[in-house]
Amino acid sequence: MKYATVILAAGKGTRMNEGRASAIPKVMFEIAGKPIIYWSVKLVKDSGIDKTVVVVGYKKELIEEYFSCHTNDDDKVCDKVEFAVQEQQLGTGHAAASAKSVLEGQAEAVVVFYGDNPLYKPETVKKLIELYENPPAGGKPTIAMMTVVFDNPEFWAFGRIVKDKNGNVIDIVEQKDCTPEQLKIEECNPGFYIFDAEWLWENVEKLESNNSQGEFYLTDMIRIAANQGKKVVSMPVSEIGEALGINNPEQQKKAEEIILRRQVK
Repeated sequence: MKYATVILAAGKGTRMNEGRASAIPKVMFEIAGKPIIYWSVKLVKDSGIDKTVVVVGYKKELIEEYFSCHTNDDDKVCDKVEFAVQEQQLGTGHAAASAKSVLEGQAEAVVVFYGDNPLYKPETVKKLIELYENPPAGGKPTIAMMTVVFDNPEFWAFGRIVKDKNGNVIDIVEQKDCTPEQLKIEECNPGFYIFDAEWLWENVEKLESNNSQGEFYLTDMIRIAANQGKKVVSMPVSEIGEALGINNPEQQKKAEEIILRRQVK
């Protein structure tokens, strides 16, 4: 198998659950009549990638039950969804590593993104796959990733893309860990990657938690690759709306507007 996808969906979503008597996983909040995680899985299917592994954790049974009950949807989005369990929420890198036992040895490349970021367009994903397979400078990259440029990056609080003098991505620094100079960087990380699968599984357990959150960041895989002399290529999203995640009810409403607008076109 050439490609498989890991969707990170283990979190609770504290801000989304404020005021609720009983909390649910963030990705089970609905936009346009379906859970957020549905739209993330649909993105994978519409991008032509057959195998999907959803990393679950908090109240995982709600997500698993949803997909088991919707396997006969007309669009077949819910078919063949598999699960990996992140027993403790120790960060995005730890979540990705949780899929190793399910996926290792099954695909040549692994797409990884966050379950609460379902707004990428399939054509943008296909464009990133094309870049991964045919980079302009030749030589197969170890990682291909999307970027997004914000006029006010501190407002969006995404990690900053650090490049060397030749324009190669060498690091991603989360906003809480940025120096004053790094905070000024407008090119940010929306969190969508393609990894060489063999390299990913060999290196994901090298992540360390020496950061302000005390978590294992998936973004640190970029630094690991760069320090090994591996090639990391990047491309911008086609529009800022693709990069927007869903962390609060206001962003949930905005995401729904984007989904509904696309359905009309």
